[in-house]
Amino acid sequence: MKSKLKNTYRQVLRWGNPHYEEKLNEQGKKTIQDLVGIPVTEVNLPTFLPGEKEITLDKPIGLPPKYVLEFTDIVGAENIKTSDFDRVKHSAGKFYGELMQLRQEQVLTPPDLIITPSDEAQIETILQRCQQWKIPVVPQGLRSSVTKGVGLPDGGIALDLTAHLNQIISFDEVSQTVTAQSGITGPTLEKFLNSKGYTCGHFPQSFEFSTLGGWVAAKGAGQCSTGYGKIEDMVLSLKAYTPSGIIQNETYPKSAQGFDIMPLFIGSEGTLGVITQVTMKVRKLTIKNRSNACIIFKDFENAAAAMRTCIQGQFGLPHLFRISDHEETEVAFRMKGFEGSFSDKALQALGYKPNSRALMFISVEGDKDYTSFVVDKIKSTAKKFGGRSIGSKPTRKWLEQRYHSAYMREPLMDLGLMTDTIETAAMWANIEKLWKNVRTYIKARPNTVCMCHISHVYENGANLYFTFITPTDKTAPSEDYKTFHAGLVDTILANKGSLSHHHGIGRALAPWMKEKLGERSFELMKSIKKDLDPNGVMNPGALFD
Repeated sequence: MKSKLKNTYRQVLRWGNPHYEEKLNEQGKKTIQDLVGIPVTEVNLPTFLPGEKEITLDKPIGLPPKYVLEFTDIVGAENIKTSDFDRVKHSAGKFYGELMQLRQEQVLTPPDLIITPSDEAQIETILQRCQQWKIPVVPQGLRSSVTKGVGLPDGGIALDLTAHLNQIISFDEVSQTVTAQSGITGPTLEKFLNSKGYTCGHFPQSFEFSTLGGWVAAKGAGQCSTGYGKIEDMVLSLKAYTPSGIIQNETYPKSAQGFDIMPLFIGSEGTLGVITQVTMKVRKLTIKNRSNACIIFKDFENAAAAMRTCIQGQFGLPHLFRISDHEETEVAFRMKGFEGSFSDKALQALGYKPNSRALMFISVEGDKDYTSFVVDKIKSTAKKFGGRSIGSKPTRKWLEQRYHSAYMREPLMDLGLMTDTIETAAMWANIEKLWKNVRTYIKARPNTVCMCHISHVYENGANLYFTFITPTDKTAPSEDYKTFHAGLVDTILANKGSLSHHHGIGRALAPWMKEKLGERSFELMKSIKKDLDPNGVMNPGALFD
């Protein structure tokens, strides 16, 4: 659906393809009505805070004109943007709190300038000027951050790396590596690698609208991370420009050369400098050998136990390895019209009951003998925990639609529903307790859907990814979310979950960093930042509150 107006707040806040916007079908409307208690009449009410007004920004550019002229001399007038629309566009990512503010036409963190440097020399000069004049600067990709990680609360420079720094630098087929500039998008990188018979192996849900530099800066994970690893397992070397100078390491598979500086930038979220180049591992493209399977369990606890047994079984790693808990499974069944079907009744007759059963999705890539072997081992292991194979079609369909669910956020928010995600990680011994207690907190809010899945799996533990949908307080939606979100984070930490597994910290979670890491570790991080960024101009507020 195309917007009737140009340059609206909704164009900034909505997800993904600018020419597409999801709508709830009748089955989806009925499911949401039943689950969150919205009367049929409310589904047809006018859109709640649609954000369809044209953007007007009251906050003027705060930089002295001589600074603006200096930056223009460095990059050229064609690489400077100052329009209201561009400033709002670069003021926020996709954090729920930011989206709600945009729906209310509140722009709290706009940059003064958007600069699109053409090369690394320009980046170096820009950082020198920002350090000298104490101007905040935030490196940006496609701004799909869900942790409030890209805004500028005090104004400054949004450094857009996607316009020019988006090229493949080199490809080494012998060593199986690719070196690319940080502004390259996921689809562009993958298309190049596929043409050579390889894959990057990193497919976060934001894959279509995120960059290589963003993956590294946020320490992200893709949907096939159980087999390919998180981004920190893929990066071999990088180059970064900091206000204090250039940091670059040589490319080796492993080395023992004292302190390893490179990992400081993986997860640094733009607080230390600007990542400009990344060399990462690539793998051979073996989709034709992919083996898929889907297994249903009578409950989430047995599904998780089977998953743990498989990952600790030393017989090989699936790439996609995911289980949906009972509520996520039921919501999916209802949204797709599976509930009450002949197949549903057959499963129920076998003991796989609604509001208890859980689904496991498996996909294995690599050598054909290997993929079939691993899938067969998982199936046989799952049987010991009451798991029953239901074919490969559900997993194939999931893979086909894996980037689609993010588009559901807008129609749900249009109904006045608070819908967001939060993720954490825990050791296997603590997974079940953490899952139950976080669910208890979320479900204590009336008429609330709480879905959870495990999607990144390790021998010692796994992540938990929660999605919640609940009616918002329409009189104070931002305040309602802030209070609920804070209690949710507190609950996760009280139950020994990590502050994040792969979304990162940004400003949304920064207030908890000192408590979570401990004072000495937190001070050490601040000392490193002080050395590389003496005047604190790099993405101020992210990570360090």
